[in-house]
Amino acid sequence: MGIANWIWIWTAIMPLAVFLYYFFRKKYQNKNVSSVLFWQEMMKEIQASPYLKKLQHHLLFYLQMAALLLCVFGLIEPYWESETVQGNELIFIVDTSASMLAGSPSRFDQQKTAMAELVGQAGGKPVTVIKTGQTPEVAVREERDQKKLLASIENLEVNYEEAQMDQTILFAESLVKDESTVIHIFTDAFAREALASKTEQSFVVHSSSEKLANASIRQFGLSQSEKGLRAIVQVVNESEEQMKGTVTLSAGGVSKEAELELQAGEERLVPFENLPAEDLWTAEIQVNDDYAADNRMLSFVQQESTGVVVDSSLHSLVSKGFESIGMEVAAADPSQFKDRTGSMLATNQTELFDLNSPILLIGRNDAEAAEVSGAIETTSHPLFTYADLENVYVSALYPGFDAYETIAEIDGKPFIQLSPKGDIAILSDIQSTNWPLDPSFPLFLWSAANELTGSEAFLGYFQPNEHRSVPLASDAGEWELFKGKEYVGSYLEGEGPFIAPAEPGVYEVNGDGRSMQMIVQLSSEEKTLASGASYAIGQASEEDETIHYPLIPWAIAIVLLLLLVEWEVYRRGIAIR
Repeated sequence: MGIANWIWIWTAIMPLAVFLYYFFRKKYQNKNVSSVLFWQEMMKEIQASPYLKKLQHHLLFYLQMAALLLCVFGLIEPYWESETVQGNELIFIVDTSASMLAGSPSRFDQQKTAMAELVGQAGGKPVTVIKTGQTPEVAVREERDQKKLLASIENLEVNYEEAQMDQTILFAESLVKDESTVIHIFTDAFAREALASKTEQSFVVHSSSEKLANASIRQFGLSQSEKGLRAIVQVVNESEEQMKGTVTLSAGGVSKEAELELQAGEERLVPFENLPAEDLWTAEIQVNDDYAADNRMLSFVQQESTGVVVDSSLHSLVSKGFESIGMEVAAADPSQFKDRTGSMLATNQTELFDLNSPILLIGRNDAEAAEVSGAIETTSHPLFTYADLENVYVSALYPGFDAYETIAEIDGKPFIQLSPKGDIAILSDIQSTNWPLDPSFPLFLWSAANELTGSEAFLGYFQPNEHRSVPLASDAGEWELFKGKEYVGSYLEGEGPFIAPAEPGVYEVNGDGRSMQMIVQLSSEEKTLASGASYAIGQASEEDETIHYPLIPWAIAIVLLLLLVEWEVYRRGIAIR
């Protein structure tokens, strides 16, 4: 404990004066007076408070002295001294991905409790809270008020999208003012190697070391067969123990079940045959695990694209790629494309973007390609769900389109783009890449065909909070999103990309007298649980190593209580006379 204002110690003469006053006050002698006038009232007072009566002649003195001493105590500003957390400014990075919902209580709630404890130890230091995601968001900026910080932390919610931790850390570093700032990362697990290069900044990683049991549905697909629909559900057991349960497939009033028994680390495909003709199907597993968000997956039955018209000037490997996925391929001269409508077209003719047919552009006929060398970087998009471009090499790229959305790039230059009406542009010739030799090439063509020839009643598959250009066009220019009967939000055409809802599930998109369904699903990364140890990297240059907790509020509260007791003692003393 310490004293902040010794100059007020002179006020100690006030309790000393009261003490001397009681020494020299006039003394009275007790005399017996033959009167019983107030006998009954006196007896009632004595019987009601015998202990108070014995102390009454001295209690007023004790109370006055205690109140005065506490006043002196408060004037000199005493305080408790306690060590504070490292750093003069704190930045909290909060992992709001779906995997933080695992556990009971959830990892997210545990990290919120840890954040609240740190706020209590901060002692008024400025705190910034950042939520992870594709677009990191600041929940509160340089806040010192503890109540506001605790309220902001309590209101944090999971947004289900991938954490994108590297991107969020770069954003947090842009807010750092000096070397005294410490960045605290609250997540389930984060590798120490990812921070190895950040030697000039101090980090504290708060991870979850508890290993949780988890079984998840990784993939769920539907296909048409001669006997009806056929479904395959891929289930993975990440746990170190055996799991038993059931897999349920449902649509409308139809439901089918299959028993499930998975060994530790086992992956299994569960088939369902001869399903009735329903559009929307739900696959769900009932198992005793610690993470329920990945136990359910949805799939919409779309009319498969059976044909594609390929520009005869393109490399023959393009046609062979479509043939390998079972599509009917027709080759045609570019001059014949203008007479075709509805069919999917694969070409390098940029002027064909004006047609109503879906276009897969491979290369460009109106520009020159420039050499590039670098790895392909992709965004989170359904086109890359099955097609991993990690091993693909591209030697030359055409210029990108200004108004198009880039979903893959090389050295900062666009490689794959989406047009405002949903067409796909690959800005390289096939002969300039090794892509046809990679297994991802036919998988990408299959995903592109499904993306370009989707049903009019189905908008597509989305990841939580995904930003994407969608082929929506209406006279009113406004679309409304509903989950069941609950209104979720609106999308105005021409005011930026379409943003998918955060929570997984089935949504309806209504506008211009039309209604389409869309499915929001967790990404593959959010179906895997991780755990790790907490650690700290770096040492912040700190000026304030301790914080002071003032004791004045407690002293004032006790003084007020003493005054109340003193008033009661004085009242009883008057009543006795």
